Amino acid sequence: MTDRETGSESTTLATRARRRLRSFDPMHLAFLALLAIPGYVFEPLAALQFFEVFFLVFLWPFVAPLVDRVVRRGADEAREEPTDWIRMGTWREYAVWLVMIPVTFCNPFVVAQDLLQWLGVPVAFVRHRGSFPDAESYDQRVSYRLPFDGAWTVVNGSHEQEYSHSWFPVTQRYAYDFVVTDADGRTSPADAGFDVGSYYCYEEPVLAPADGVVVDVLDSDVEASRGGGFSHPLKRDIRGNYVVIQHAADEYSCLAHLVPGSLTVEPGERVARGREIARCGHSGNSSEPHLHFQLQDHPDFAIAAGLPIAFDDVAVEWPGATASIGDPRSDTIESASDRDSEAEAGGGPLADGTYRARSHITAGQRVAHVDGDGDDSRRNRSDVASETVDETETRPRDGRRAGTAALQRFGFGTCVGGVTAFFASIFVSWVPIAVLLGGGAAIGAAARTGSAILGGGERGHGSMGTVVGIGTVAAVVAWYGHTAPALGVGLQPLGAVIFFVGFLCYVALGEYDRLQLSRSFPDRTGVRPL
Repeated sequence: MTDRETGSESTTLATRARRRLRSFDPMHLAFLALLAIPGYVFEPLAALQFFEVFFLVFLWPFVAPLVDRVVRRGADEAREEPTDWIRMGTWREYAVWLVMIPVTFCNPFVVAQDLLQWLGVPVAFVRHRGSFPDAESYDQRVSYRLPFDGAWTVVNGSHEQEYSHSWFPVTQRYAYDFVVTDADGRTSPADAGFDVGSYYCYEEPVLAPADGVVVDVLDSDVEASRGGGFSHPLKRDIRGNYVVIQHAADEYSCLAHLVPGSLTVEPGERVARGREIARCGHSGNSSEPHLHFQLQDHPDFAIAAGLPIAFDDVAVEWPGATASIGDPRSDTIESASDRDSEAEAGGGPLADGTYRARSHITAGQRVAHVDGDGDDSRRNRSDVASETVDETETRPRDGRRAGTAALQRFGFGTCVGGVTAFFASIFVSWVPIAVLLGGGAAIGAAARTGSAILGGGERGHGSMGTVVGIGTVAAVVAWYGHTAPALGVGLQPLGAVIFFVGFLCYVALGEYDRLQLSRSFPDRTGVRPL
């Protein structure tokens, strides 16, 4: 049994309050804020603008940790929460993180992507016919290993709601954040400061969790030089630099917050399980270097639904374990999870004392991959044959996908422009907005053209599509400035309409892309889905 499974009869009021706090998810109320948007577009529905107060609910994920700290005062358990042993900073780092929140929300790329995640929830809901995947019913199609070697700590994430990365939006429901900790639970030496290079996990290799085909990457997003709650204010993606790999018809892994320039793969490239694909970094929405990993049902992060994942060949150590995690025979290492049936997982002790059980992991555990190369019978449960496929067979399909991805990125650029117009119109007229959007598009186009000429262009699909989308919105805003009296529509409603047009374009092309990738998957890799 683990520490968190004992002493349930003597829990304090503060502990029960924390559990109630975790089970209560006010983010459901955030959807009411969407009712305010028609009030800005149609004058007879102006009364609906009242619902804009529910936009404040989006701040709950940032307030919840502070509330949790308050209700924890007076608790008498030495270690009630599974992550209490992890030391990721003091109130100073938390204060810096809070200060960075309004700075981050001044970035229209971040705001647009956050809105897409929330609007993507009903899209995923319809795709799954009204029921999201869960750990009990979902049967993953591929055998996955941990995306790293050595011992890492699960600082965030679980297949259970109480310790989930974030139950809503659903795209990150089963996501994990991994760091490397020392014996004291620190992620960097006590006197090391906040330079990213001082964190134990920074620049550590990130590995492909299973065989598959790379479908999307970003390798040029900016990265803050300091941790301790800091993130770069000019990030272009909340994931920072990332890799998305297709492993089955509707199973994709996403590995995020990678070091810029560290990616070793490109879209259309086949990768083998355990191959190094990048290095762990601090790009995107990151308070300190860590690896974000998730399994999702869609190639596009914003409109995907997270999938529960159980890893194979895992050694698990709970807080307080005294033995080395490198020894899979140790009694303190649960190579086969006590929570999962070994019969169901298909695992059990082998002759050498190690385990090949399929295990869910959860926040507060230290985990390591146990070399299972000698037992490939469960690797994909589908006779991996990608080595026999001519790599050039993937290129034509990848080329056609590039065109779809560029159009989808155009939709995203339209969303960014719409968000900018909507919020900036509260403070300024159409002229500064048109100049801001047009200037940003021009700078982006020049940067990408220059990179292409110098041979260092982005590896990801459709980056220029985002630039064209923003430039198009700049032209629409400029046109609006000269025809506003005739239109009879304010700039703020126009921004909302532009955003939703971009969103519909984004979703339609994203779903088309997903269907094409799913149908062509066996032809691209030679791996037969179950």
